[in-house]
Amino acid sequence: MKRTWLFIVFALTLMLTLAFIAPVVPAADTYTAQLASQMPVNHPITQSIDLFCKRAQELSNGQLDIKHFPAGQLLTDREVPEAISKGTIQMAQTYFPWWSGMIKTIYPYAGKSYDDLDHYFRLARGPLLDYQKKLLAEQGNCTVIAPIIYATKAGYLLTKPVKNMGDMKGMKIRISSSALATEVKALGGVPVVMSSADVYMALQRKTIDGVHSGVTSFYARKWYEVAKYVFLPRYVTTDFYIVANKAWYDGLSADLKQAMMKAGEEATAFCTKMTLAMEDKVEQGLKAQGVETYQVPLDVYRTEFAPILEPASREVAVKQFGEDLVKQYEQWVEDTRAK
Repeated sequence: MKRTWLFIVFALTLMLTLAFIAPVVPAADTYTAQLASQMPVNHPITQSIDLFCKRAQELSNGQLDIKHFPAGQLLTDREVPEAISKGTIQMAQTYFPWWSGMIKTIYPYAGKSYDDLDHYFRLARGPLLDYQKKLLAEQGNCTVIAPIIYATKAGYLLTKPVKNMGDMKGMKIRISSSALATEVKALGGVPVVMSSADVYMALQRKTIDGVHSGVTSFYARKWYEVAKYVFLPRYVTTDFYIVANKAWYDGLSADLKQAMMKAGEEATAFCTKMTLAMEDKVEQGLKAQGVETYQVPLDVYRTEFAPILEPASREVAVKQFGEDLVKQYEQWVEDTRAK
């Protein structure tokens, strides 16, 4: 019995001694980041970024703590490039044309159109994205984490039907920026740059005859109450992106980078699924409100619209980006076209 007690005392003494002399293992570092985005809180992009932040934390075992600030709480869309480049914020949602003031050739659209959503993904998330990633890393101190789709369909909502080249002649069409002016002019319309806040009243008063935007905006903003004809001359898809300040991202371990990229892949898939479902619902909603939609068939686009629209856009692109880059863009379009 005495030996048993002596053994217990010895064991306890040894454990206490080791506890004091054993090296202290530091807790794993936690990397905190702020992520600024601009879309409303219930938008698929916002929800996808929420998922990204949650999954990044889970996949990193809590080492990545990314705080999401949606709806322009931290930055406006135009403030994002400088903030990311300078590192005044670690992460953000962005759209590459916003970077054109810093990187002139970031979005070398040259007129040649992709055929459908799959073609867009092969192009815009393939060689075009590889080119853009390189530019952003070298000139913008920016690392691209993941694309998140904004819209798969965009076109015109009009006060009278348009189906053929020439039908839009003389119609005043609201555009959000001068970048769309070339297409509107080629279609015969008169481009009018106008804030989305003024569109409803302008359509109602017949100050304008139509508006270019995403199909979901036609429904969400109730423009269908004052215009009843949707015209989609070609396939137009738009990606936004989750990006990070490159210097901050480069400071992460390989495991944390992998966790962040994996979370980005999940956000990409989630946003695509949500957006497609939402657009299907919106199209049904527009139909229920008496809106007629005309999507130009691909063969008709190629024979009647492309010979007019694409050369006009190409001419502008050559002046802006140069012949070599325009040819490269055109080659990417062809290389990613379904065989």
